[in-house]
Amino acid sequence: MTNGPMRVAFSIVLLAIGLAFAQVDDRARELLESLNPEGRVIDIATLDQTITMTMYQGGDELVTTTRMVIDYAGQRAAAVNEVMGMSTTMVHRDGATVMKMNGMTLPVPPGMDAIFEGAFEETGSADFLDDPDAVATYDGQVSYADVLSGQQVTYTGDFGVPGAGIDATTIRWVFDDAGRLLGQVIPSDGSDLVYVFVGEPKLEGLIFYDAEIYEVSGGTATRFGSVRYENVAINEPIDESLFE
Repeated sequence: MTNGPMRVAFSIVLLAIGLAFAQVDDRARELLESLNPEGRVIDIATLDQTITMTMYQGGDELVTTTRMVIDYAGQRAAAVNEVMGMSTTMVHRDGATVMKMNGMTLPVPPGMDAIFEGAFEETGSADFLDDPDAVATYDGQVSYADVLSGQQVTYTGDFGVPGAGIDATTIRWVFDDAGRLLGQVIPSDGSDLVYVFVGEPKLEGLIFYDAEIYEVSGGTATRFGSVRYENVAINEPIDESLFE
């Protein structure tokens, strides 16, 4: 899997569903509409979220805390990454990206600025089915190695994740019989990354869930990591110190 913890962290994304497309079957529409039954749309001007990722690698734990701040109107973004006692900040403004570490401003290593790719494309709640070519199908009852079971909807369309370097085209949502969202599945290199959501969403109507993450292959689940949202703030004043 590319881009390590960052790739996983930002695969937990915004969603506000409004469905009116012929390529969505009836049961898929019913389940997806249950995510936002009032059809509420949130215009997002600023986003400030802090996520702690714990990744399990050969019996060891790698803990990374990432704060992502996006100012859509100002076309600015900052990502503060803390891992193993080291902190780096990447700042994107005026069309350029720099990295700050230990009080120094440094060029960004090749590829690391991908974290900001597409970060300003979504200025409101993401509606996956804005894509007229999107397809959502009901797959019936599924089970992923007994870590996630329920009724599945597969969505295929434009599913780029701003800030994560993900250009995926397929994601699967898993619901219980009452229509409550239980988790999501992202196909990855011959296996599946399975996110089992924990508790309630951090903000009503948006998919900001804590999750346990498993890699499922051949009917076997391996604990991959966990994600915890320490903070999620929408449309609050931007921390200007990040851009000084």
